[in-house]
Amino acid sequence: MNSVIQEDLKKLPDKPGVYIMRNIDNTVLYVGKARILKNRVRSYFRNVPHSNRISVMISQIDHFEYIVCDSEYEALLLENNLIKKYKPKYNVLLKDDKGFPYIKVTVNEEFPRVMLARNIQKDGAKYFGPYHSTWVVNTTLEAIKTILPLRPCKKVIHANSNDRPCLNYHIGLCKAPCCGKITKEEYDAIASDVLDFLGGHMSELENKIKARMLEEAEKLNFEQAAIYREKLKAIQQLAEKQKIVTVSEDDFDVTAIEKNDVDACLQVFFVRGGNVVGREFFIFEGAGTESDEFITTSFIKQFYNENFVIPPRIYTASAPETEEEREDRTFLQEWLTGLRNAKCEIITPLKGSKKKLTEMVKMNAGIALANKTSSFAENGQARKALEILQHVLNLDKIPERIEAVDISNTGDSEINASLVVFIGGTPCKKAYKRYIMKEVQQRNDVGSMQEVLSRRFTAYKEGRDGFTALPDLLLVDGGAGQVAVAEEVLRQKNINVPVYGMVKDDKHRTRSLVGSFAGGNAAVIDNRSNYKEFVLKEHIELWRFISSIQDEAHRFAITHNRSLTKKRYRLSELDNIPSIGERKKFLLLKHFGSLAAIRKASVEELAAVKGISKSNAEKIYEHFNNI
Repeated sequence: MNSVIQEDLKKLPDKPGVYIMRNIDNTVLYVGKARILKNRVRSYFRNVPHSNRISVMISQIDHFEYIVCDSEYEALLLENNLIKKYKPKYNVLLKDDKGFPYIKVTVNEEFPRVMLARNIQKDGAKYFGPYHSTWVVNTTLEAIKTILPLRPCKKVIHANSNDRPCLNYHIGLCKAPCCGKITKEEYDAIASDVLDFLGGHMSELENKIKARMLEEAEKLNFEQAAIYREKLKAIQQLAEKQKIVTVSEDDFDVTAIEKNDVDACLQVFFVRGGNVVGREFFIFEGAGTESDEFITTSFIKQFYNENFVIPPRIYTASAPETEEEREDRTFLQEWLTGLRNAKCEIITPLKGSKKKLTEMVKMNAGIALANKTSSFAENGQARKALEILQHVLNLDKIPERIEAVDISNTGDSEINASLVVFIGGTPCKKAYKRYIMKEVQQRNDVGSMQEVLSRRFTAYKEGRDGFTALPDLLLVDGGAGQVAVAEEVLRQKNINVPVYGMVKDDKHRTRSLVGSFAGGNAAVIDNRSNYKEFVLKEHIELWRFISSIQDEAHRFAITHNRSLTKKRYRLSELDNIPSIGERKKFLLLKHFGSLAAIRKASVEELAAVKGISKSNAEKIYEHFNNI
């Protein structure tokens, strides 16, 4: 912490406000809101744990500034405006700020109109929605035009006007109030029906139109009765297609988050009248290491700040864990209540149907995030990541072919490895290889890595099918130990391939690359070795790419491991012992861990296994001891 920051920290006021963190180039790194500026800003510079994202941000702070506000509410509004203005790198940004469509009825006008609206304004009009697509809005407006025609134009209507009606009047899409063709009372009745229709009271409108149809039929006005009949059909068809109502006490939104090593996805479902009427998801790039509550809070502040109907309840899958998070949630509820002019609660359901609904939303968030990841290579990010990788590792050329190795085991059993291949930044599954250890018989990741790579590059030297190509880059799952043994194998085989380790953090998420960096792109991690570490979070594309490689290598290895484990449980020497079936075999292997341990067990030790009787134990002991 430099002297400028130290001095500025002493000057911080005991008031609410907004703080702005900047780097040495005066670029805005982060914008935050504080209930008490002095406490919040100082917390960044105390020797306490922070998330990885915030820790990296703090390391880049050169100076900060702040703006004092009269209240926390003012600070929140200012924070939102500054985030939109600067788009700081270390804020969780709601990048997709498109508004959902609404239907607006201009009840603030003498002769109301109905139209599509992209946002809600405090203009006295009534708004319905949000609808999940413009198509639904346009379909609804078309139905209203034919069933309950309100004027489509902005024309100023004067009393006793002698204007001639336009084409809309002649084709039945307007009642021509501008020409006195309909009274104010009759027009207001139609507008009232429109409000009922949009408000979800379709049955009432159906009954009203049906009564008019029968009334005209009794008068023998069959042509007019047929018009009402067609309107009735249109309403019934529309009621089957959608069930959207305006915001009421029965309405709510549901949010949930799914994350991978790099990114986070928040999915929101809009529930109106008990029906899911729309949903949307937002990808927060680089926020995979942030807490769910932090992302949820950032989302709510930006999403509901403007242009959206605020429901009486927002259900979230995440719950606040710290005192600060609980205070933030309380404040958000008060802020939303103020915006809505009615109570708004943020609730984390713990059981029941709402809990199940948050789980479904979370599942959808996971699917959306997986789809985003799968499109990684399609939008040019893979090529960009390869170019960054070449620069970071100071490689002679772009690493078109990358091979990655991961070791998997179940204790001292099922020791196996996966070798996955990426060509041009995308997986080449036909080139994948699996290995079962032949020499290493106990858990030893470094020894297993040595055996796998020795076998892989021996196959290359011998020219075997499927092994004739060398990688431009070899990645191993692990740190300096795995890198060292890989480099030794390559030296023995007289093969020149750059090797780097993919290191995970304490939460088993991809963190960095470790190896013999030739340039100044990484930090020294051990003065006793030549290895350095490059933290990936500075390059989102590269971080996402390396994470995808590490995850794919692990997935391929663990799938094989499970297959081997299942096979071991199914087929073993225990199958030759009378009265020992699949369940008892599973219980024995689960308890002792391996067949070798079962062989060495005494009758008493065998009988101590839940589900194994004394008689079973004696038979097992006799079998393995040839009694």
